[in-house]
This record gives sequence, C-alpha cells and structure tokens, in this order.
Amino acid sequence: MSFVSSFVCTKCGKQFQDDVRERVCPKCGSFLEIRYDLDAIRKVVTRKSLRVRKPGIWKYSELLPVSTPSKAVSLGEGGTFLHKCDRLAKHLGLKSLYLKDETTNPTGSFIDRGTAVEVTVAKERGFESLCCGSTGNLAASLVAYAARAGIESNVFIAQTGNVDMGKFYQILAYGANVTVVKNHEEALARADAEKHHSYVVKAYSSIFLEGVKTTIFEICEQLMWNAPDWILVPMGNGGHLSLIWKGLRELQEIGILDDIETRIVGVQSAGCAPIVEAFMSGSKNIIPTSSGATIALDIGVGNPSCGHTALRAIRESNGFALSVSDKDTLNAVGSIAKLEGVFVEPASATPVAALRQLLQSNEIDPSDSIVCVVTGMGLKYPEIARILIKGQSKLEHLLSRVEDRKFTTQIGRTKQQILQTLLEGESYGYGIWKNLKEEFGISIKIPSVYQHLSELRSTGLITQTRIESTYDNRKRTYYALTEKGKRTIKQLRKLTSRS
Repeated sequence: MSFVSSFVCTKCGKQFQDDVRERVCPKCGSFLEIRYDLDAIRKVVTRKSLRVRKPGIWKYSELLPVSTPSKAVSLGEGGTFLHKCDRLAKHLGLKSLYLKDETTNPTGSFIDRGTAVEVTVAKERGFESLCCGSTGNLAASLVAYAARAGIESNVFIAQTGNVDMGKFYQILAYGANVTVVKNHEEALARADAEKHHSYVVKAYSSIFLEGVKTTIFEICEQLMWNAPDWILVPMGNGGHLSLIWKGLRELQEIGILDDIETRIVGVQSAGCAPIVEAFMSGSKNIIPTSSGATIALDIGVGNPSCGHTALRAIRESNGFALSVSDKDTLNAVGSIAKLEGVFVEPASATPVAALRQLLQSNEIDPSDSIVCVVTGMGLKYPEIARILIKGQSKLEHLLSRVEDRKFTTQIGRTKQQILQTLLEGESYGYGIWKNLKEEFGISIKIPSVYQHLSELRSTGLITQTRIESTYDNRKRTYYALTEKGKRTIKQLRKLTSRS
C-alpha cells in the first residue's frame, strides 16, 4: 500500500497524481516533490514500531513511494554507520562530531538509497529496461540494481570531461550496455530520448530523491530520535540537502520528532559553486556556471536542478552555504582517513573542510552536536592516494611501480614514441605524424595518429591543451603529457635500460 497523496511542483505549486513519466513540471520545468497522507502514516509509524524493524531504507517504507515494499529491489542499502568521531572532534576542538558513513552502501555511495527506490518503482510499473546519462556514482548504482532486478540497463557516458576510473570499472563489471558520447550534456539528452520505451533514472526525480531522504531518518533514529544541531551536506544538484530538510519536517509532522532546531549547511567546491553564490548574494535564483570543480567531481554541477529547494532549505533552517578550496578538501580527506579510518572521495570530505571554516568564524559552538554526511568511498577515486602521499618518496616510488606497470607492459612502440615526442613539449596531430616518420622511422597514416592520441587520452596519459585556427581556417588541436604520462615515460626508460 502506498501513502502517496500527490506530486507537487517545487516552484509553481501545480499538483499531479502520478509522475512515472513526468520528471519535471510541464508548466515551469522544476522538479516535483512527493506529498504523503501524513495523518494516516502517523497512525502506523511510531518510534516503537520502527524499533523492531530491520535496518535499512525499507523500514521507513510508509514514507517511500512504493506499493509493495516486500518486493523491493534491494542490495542491502541504508542502515549505514553513524560514526562518532572522537579523534577528529578533538583535533577540531569539538565535543560531539559524527560522520554519517554512506561509503558502506552496496556500490559505495548514498546514491544507492535513491536507486533502490527508483528501480523498485520501475519494476512495479512493468518496465523492462533502465537508462541514465552520468559520469559516476549514479551510473554505477543503476547498473548494479538493474542487474539485481534482472532488467536491462543502458548507460550514456561522456568521452570528454571527468569520469572517475573507479566508477567506470564498476559500470563495466556489472555488464551494462555502455555508449560513449561527446560530452555530459549529450549523455543526458541521449538518455532522455529513451523515455518512450525505457525508464530514465535521474538524480533529481521525485521518486529517486525520496530514497535519498532516508539518510536523515537514520541519523535521527541513531541519535535516539534527536535531531542534531548541525548537518553538513555536499551539494551537487542540491537534492540530497533538500530532502534532508523535507525528511526532518515529515518526522515532526507524524509526531516522531519534537521541535526542529537543526541548521543545515550545504557545501560546494570553490571551482563550481552556483548555489553558494546565490545564497551569498541573497538571490532566490541560481545563475548557471560553466566552470567545473577540479577535485570534487561529483558536486561540480554548473546548473543544479534542485538548487532553488536547497536554497529554501538552508534559509528556512537558518543555515549556511559555503564553498571550499581543493586544498582544504584534500586536507579533509587526509584527516578523515588518518584520524577516523574512513576513506572518502573528495566530494564527501567537503563538509569537514567547511566545518573548519565555520569554527574559525565562530559560527558553530564547539559544544553543538554536528553530523557531516560523507557520501561516497575513496576507492571510487583511486588517484587521490597519490596526492595524499605527495612528498613521501618511498611511497611515491612504490605506487609508481604498481600503477605504471600495467601501462608500460601494454603500450606499443608507436604510442611509446608519441609519448616520447610529447615529452619535449606539446604538439599537434600533423606535427606528431611528421616527427614519428623523421625521428623514429614510423610511417603510418594521419588518421592512425589521431586514433593513438584518442586511446592515450582515454588512459589518462595525455590531455588536450588547446585548439588553434590556422591561416587557412583549419582547427589544430594540441596535446601534452599528463603527470601519469610523464611517470610512464620514466618507467619505460627504466625498462629499456634493463633490457
């Protein structure tokens, strides 16, 4: 039995009875919010009734948009640990600090909460295929739950842009149909074009967000049905933060929580912070940005679909929106790992970085109870390990041997000479082709050179630096070695000298 009463547009207030096809309001384009018959739920959901249920998101099924919770598609999502951080708290000068450790979800991310609900609804409605356009956690989670449900999955991934390799490996392992497209915008458009015969999963759909909402239910229950003074949350689209506030209000309305005094802090990367900029300027509108986060990839959303509701939640809770630098984010990753034994990806560490700012500005009282939501595991972003050990020569050397061996044993002669050419400085396709022929005696066609360059880019050994127009109005694309490419060249030289 479902307790859903309606779907309501978060901007214009228009109501709908069912949104299985409508992901946004057809009138104003904003995402929809699910409303429940809270009076009916109050009669069946109490602290006592919840106490005897098994951990996980489905113990709160009356506050989820599913008809038959007993047939839920589940991998054991939710029920994650609320980690009391005594050492990190002492380091920061705090009395009561917790991490809501979402890294222990089935695919290593809080996203699993939303995906489980979305895939369950898709199966209830009889859909036989699922799809999404994504660069990371959403795609990895979707293909895992599709495999569990026995439903076909299709994922569209951008060839250009930032894709964490750990997440890409996950996607491939689950056996999804993967289509590589030009950029993230095209990935989203291609997925949306499938909506007439496939169930499209989006991180801002009302059904998906209801699953994500269960984070706050667990936090309050783990604190003996007390809401913390502060909750700090990473913001990408802004949906997670928005639903945390919605969940708090629902718990109060059904009589499980008393007065809510929780203040919510939304955190973005300084490289991409449109919600923070709107908050600081006092605006109700989010101005999209084309810039992207350089380290916290998953929250580098230039045009956040739930930005207006995130702003509303922050202001209604008398909270803050903050941006943090890459340097502070990396320091937070290290602190969480070394002091509490939890390895998180950069986006997940931004709340701890923001917490430092709030303490320094005396916005937070050291005696307040604080929960930082860490949303994804560090193994999804394995490159972060190299940054964390920078300056420790023995560990850097060992990591180089492990990382680079897999490349140096597989790179053919032509690719090796291309890397060698770029070691001298950036170059373009024709220049590389000419150098291969004149310096190394390698005669191949120019299209083959571009194929090699594309493959080297996909492995992260080279990067595109700039595009110039020639005198005859043609485009000339320049390439250069990445740090990984430079390390690989060094490893190749060592192997050559030993042979």
